[in-house]
Amino acid sequence: MSRVRIPSPALLAVVSASFFLAPFAVAPQHNLVFDRYALVFNAMHPPRRAVWIGLSTLLGVAALASIQEPLRTDDAANEALAVQFGRDVRPILSDRCFLCHGPDRAKQQAGLRLDSFEGATAAREHGQAIVPGDAASSLLMQRVLSADPKRAMPPHDSGKHALTEREREIFSAWITAGAPYDAHWSFTAPVKAVAPMVQEIAWVKNNVDHFTLAALELKGFKPSHEASPETLARRLFLDLTGLPPTIAELDAYLADAREDSYERLVDRLLTLEPYRTRYAERMAVPWLDAARYADTSGIHMDAGRSIWPYRDWIINAYRTNMPFDQFVIEQLAGDLIPDATIEQRVASGFNRCHVTSDEGGAINEEYLVEYAADRTNTTGAVFLGLTVGCARCHDHKFDPVSTEDFYSLFSFFNSIEEPGIYSQVPDAKRALEPSLDIPSPSKAMLVADLDAKTAALRATRDTPDDSERDARTTFEAQFRNDELLAWVTPTIVSATSSQGATITPQPDGSLVVSGANPSDDEHTIVLRTDDVDLSAILLEALVDPANPAARVGRAPNGNAVLESIEADATSIVTGESKQIQLVWAWADVEQENGDYNAVNALRRDGRVWAVNAHELAPSQRTALFLADAPFGFEGGTIITIKLGYRSPYAQHVFARPRLTLAKISPTLLQQLPVATSRWYIAGPFPAKDSKELYATRFGPEEGATLPLRAKFGAEGAFEYRFAPGVLESSSVNLAQGVGAEYVAREIFSATDCEIELALSSDDGIVVTLNGVEVHRNEIERSVAPESDRVKIKLQKGANALVCKVVNTGGQGSFYHRAIEDSSDLAPAALAFALPAGSASASALHAADRAWRTKHSPRYLALNNELSTLETQLGALRANSPRTMVMQERMKPKDTFVLTRGMYDQPDPTRRVARAVPRALGTLSSEAPQNRLGLAQWLMSEQNPLTARVTMNRLWSQFFGQGIVRTVEDFGYQGDWPTHPELLDWLAVEFRESGWNVDAMVKTIVMSATYRQSSKRRTDIAALDPDNRLLGWYPRARLGAEQIRDQALFVSGLLLERTGGESVKPYQPSGLWEEVAMQGSNTRSYMEGGDEDQYRRSLYTYWKRAVPPPTMLTLDAPTREFCTTRRMTTNTPLQALVLWNDPQFVEAACAAAARSLEAQSSDDLHRIDTMVRSITGSTPNSPAKKALAEALVAFRTRYESAPEDAKALVTAGGSPLPTGIPLAELAAWTMLANTVLASDAAIVKD
Repeated sequence: MSRVRIPSPALLAVVSASFFLAPFAVAPQHNLVFDRYALVFNAMHPPRRAVWIGLSTLLGVAALASIQEPLRTDDAANEALAVQFGRDVRPILSDRCFLCHGPDRAKQQAGLRLDSFEGATAAREHGQAIVPGDAASSLLMQRVLSADPKRAMPPHDSGKHALTEREREIFSAWITAGAPYDAHWSFTAPVKAVAPMVQEIAWVKNNVDHFTLAALELKGFKPSHEASPETLARRLFLDLTGLPPTIAELDAYLADAREDSYERLVDRLLTLEPYRTRYAERMAVPWLDAARYADTSGIHMDAGRSIWPYRDWIINAYRTNMPFDQFVIEQLAGDLIPDATIEQRVASGFNRCHVTSDEGGAINEEYLVEYAADRTNTTGAVFLGLTVGCARCHDHKFDPVSTEDFYSLFSFFNSIEEPGIYSQVPDAKRALEPSLDIPSPSKAMLVADLDAKTAALRATRDTPDDSERDARTTFEAQFRNDELLAWVTPTIVSATSSQGATITPQPDGSLVVSGANPSDDEHTIVLRTDDVDLSAILLEALVDPANPAARVGRAPNGNAVLESIEADATSIVTGESKQIQLVWAWADVEQENGDYNAVNALRRDGRVWAVNAHELAPSQRTALFLADAPFGFEGGTIITIKLGYRSPYAQHVFARPRLTLAKISPTLLQQLPVATSRWYIAGPFPAKDSKELYATRFGPEEGATLPLRAKFGAEGAFEYRFAPGVLESSSVNLAQGVGAEYVAREIFSATDCEIELALSSDDGIVVTLNGVEVHRNEIERSVAPESDRVKIKLQKGANALVCKVVNTGGQGSFYHRAIEDSSDLAPAALAFALPAGSASASALHAADRAWRTKHSPRYLALNNELSTLETQLGALRANSPRTMVMQERMKPKDTFVLTRGMYDQPDPTRRVARAVPRALGTLSSEAPQNRLGLAQWLMSEQNPLTARVTMNRLWSQFFGQGIVRTVEDFGYQGDWPTHPELLDWLAVEFRESGWNVDAMVKTIVMSATYRQSSKRRTDIAALDPDNRLLGWYPRARLGAEQIRDQALFVSGLLLERTGGESVKPYQPSGLWEEVAMQGSNTRSYMEGGDEDQYRRSLYTYWKRAVPPPTMLTLDAPTREFCTTRRMTTNTPLQALVLWNDPQFVEAACAAAARSLEAQSSDDLHRIDTMVRSITGSTPNSPAKKALAEALVAFRTRYESAPEDAKALVTAGGSPLPTGIPLAELAAWTMLANTVLASDAAIVKD
């Protein structure tokens, strides 16, 4: 269920104590000071029905809270309004009945469901619960009317109150009307209603006003007049930029007599700098709440982590008015967008902002479930306005969201390439994997310059001159010689699928696979040829235009993997048959994020060849498989080829394969490069000393293949594990301490041959090939590239190369490089040998580069020059910031309903597929079945919620509450919209505008509804005390960030610099230490430099265990989870913060200095200017008089206590102004502090 987090008493006590010890406590203030505070507050705070901070709070006077009540109408009005199921009946059923008779199947009592017409009206042993048209005969009415405690509903022990008389009348009227069950309003598509007619048409500014005014006029009320220009300008500045207007900006607006002056001001704030950036920063704050953005992990060590580039992406998106559909799609699935940019991948950090753990001993699988559940809950709250998390353990008790629905949505988020428990490291700026390098702003220009130079040099290098073209043409021509290489096109006899797919031969020799698309399959293709002395099989995977993904695979993402390829040849004449043993493989594309090389298809051990079709641009893929001996019979041969797709990667079959045979001469065979598997590691194996380590064969070195499933060591404690960190020409760290670790791979050769390796290790090394030792170096050393040169003799086919690295202490390491023979073909250059049209453009480009690398002096010289530039660029990027991003696993996890939501209790009978909640529709079959498809559905017309939910949140940002007050809940428990037609009009308008956020903001602020005076209307309040009809503009206290930013801005301290790492302004000492664990890299709070103190608040470092105390006290969330609506509280701590926080005292001092440095020396004029600069309005006479008297008292106080004056004005790090007596500065500081903390300053009228 949705939760409201209350800061722990211990944390608040620490914050409270810290602030009580702030500057004002250095020298206790005389009662006269408090008296003057009271006088000023009373003058500046006329009595209102508001709960804003006041002196009475600090002095302990109780404040009465406003109680939210439904609109009160007289009985005649009630009778005139027809009962609506969604508005009137369902909320009662949901609150009083659904707990036991709702959609949660596990909790249904007596088998009765009241959430559907069928369930409520079904025939039952003792009668129908509801008899449509007959309330008296309906058991439901009988039970809710019963005075018998044993029969009354809801039961007395249910914790639910009995129905009121009015609620019983509603039930009776509804049943009498036939008990219609309407679809829940938010689950139906929004319809753009025609703006209703109104009487006060002259008041209307745009369509928004038609809807709000119609509701007022229905109750017999007229709208409020427009707010004063000063009030309206301040309101607009605060709402759009988060900062108040300057006096100059106010005066310019007031002096503009044009009829459209207000619209000009709106356009100025939305389009011109610096307002545009301020607007983006202001809009980013509520989104960061929803995204649960923070700078630390939140659990256990609460370690620091780098994700601030995501925050900057949000700001830039608002600054550029990114269409909201793009804004959403890139955040939910930026990493899955084809050819995703760095910015799009950064955006995917939305789903990495959640809490993570680095607790030693915690269970990976448990936290992976928690991470996916958090993403699911956040998606439900932010984009659907639903509490989907209530269905994690059981069907939702109120909304039509089942556990299957929850886990179907959950399955979009549980296949991320991430650990459950992260390692603990000292670096507080680490980006938790998966992560991405981002050039820092300070280095961006230099990086851009080097990027431009490298791009230009690369273009020169990659453009061959005439001599290179001629030489390459000669090189390619050799492959057109049939004596060297001849391609043979066989006749297709048949093609079948073991699991019922349809395979249809095409005129071009390809085979289109359609129809059934099972998880596993095997395709058997029977070919006929009259050729003999065949050597190889060419497999092409072509793009099938009819395939929804328009890629080579039938999987939803367009990818494909080949688990095996097997072939045999049968003589047409004699019937003799023999297996074709395939011993070598090459492919133009091999997926790099795992062990997916083409050689994996040569043997069935669980490894596969993957073609990365889901990430790269759509194009064909090609693989060549070499036989160990020529095949083909005189008189004709039947070739049977089986393509195996039995792997964990469901439906990853080729959509349109084509098979060709080849004759390869011995000369060309000798030139074919070796093919390799990826590296694997086993160990470290322990021993008492290095002598034993060298002498013992622990098992991995045996055999000509790598036994990946074998167990080694005592009790089978070790086995081979995939080692993606072992790379060509690069050293890799191994385990520390005494032990032996095996680093191994398989090498596939087209012929018997010899190759040379350059090796190094820390410490010694023993090399075996196919179980036979070929090199030994028992030595103590550090790894140094190419310390050892080793020649090894390969047999045709598979060879197992195993390097045992013996470490005698410290850090173990390994280095490897294969030394190429100049006569060998570079692997990529084999694309030149393919039949015409069989190589993709990217494969031919790679082939050209591979050939030039070996044979072009010009290319090599330019490449060396390019390497120098790239080294410089790499050094710059080495210290570049990183950010956390999403990255999908190659193989999606199977998802099952988890019993009671427990990570270790999947129900094997309840496997779910990726889907949206059934009550909301389905994903298009043409959409990718991943987060990208989900994001696209969220922004489609098929989803009735996202546009409504988003516009409701935007409305609440300007009016203090949403059209649906429960911003976070659009389900059955949520509030009925106060203006449903207006909400739908806004939602459809938003979509039709091209998801233009700025346009919708302008629509709202241009409305007369927004421009109304905030003066409370007693005539309307008698009927509508909560102002749900918007009879006047709802006053609201500024948000935490706005209050702090305003103080910095009006004092001249605010440093407006956009983006960058989070900063650490003033904070009471010792807070982090109170809650942080020993060893946490965020245990000690180190205040930033001078500039860090004065940045806008959204850049403040956010430690989840101890959020910035000023922000927390002023009702900012902890950001441990998604927050779509901040709660507003009224506490004494808030007044203490505004009076005692060094940031506010320093701001008051700077504001005081500004007043004293002004040309006028008249106190009253200075007071006018100060108050107007802070509140936007000139103080009235009582307030001005109170302020002037307070100033006199403050002067007297500090002239007699110079040390107190010094203690006050030296709060913070700003230098003191010269030429101003400290007592005078202190007196004005107190006055400025009073105004900054006043109702007029911290409330938006």
